[in-house]
Amino acid sequence: MGRKHKINSLFQKFKEILLTFFFLFFIIIIPTHSHDDHGKMIEASNPYPDISVDITKDASSNYELDFKLKNFKLIAEGQSIRTDINSGHIFLFINNKKEIMIDKVDFLLNKDLLKKGKNELFIMLMDQSHYLYTKGGRIIYVSKRIYIK
Repeated sequence: MGRKHKINSLFQKFKEILLTFFFLFFIIIIPTHSHDDHGKMIEASNPYPDISVDITKDASSNYELDFKLKNFKLIAEGQSIRTDINSGHIFLFINNKKEIMIDKVDFLLNKDLLKKGKNELFIMLMDQSHYLYTKGGRIIYVSKRIYIK
């Protein structure tokens, strides 16, 4: 029984690594939005931006996403101002399918956008031209999971 559990655990870890690899490959190689330039990257400036997120289920079973940003300025989509370094918007990618642009530090994620079971959220920073910010050539992102019964 212990050996079977260990094999299942290793298989689960392999699936998680494969999913992360697939996501990173998909987001870098294949454009992921209606804008043709998504998937391109731009190196962030030092001090490098950082993103984290707290997720809370609300009374109506939707999810409140509270983003914590460091060294990054959110700019509303379509806002015509001079583009600053380390500025732009948050890009939310759900289950390798759904894409959402966010320009506020709090966001209500509708439960209807999620499926039963495990949901993978990848959250990245993008500039006004929809280039993904990188640090040392690696995409700046955070991933989270939401499980729906």
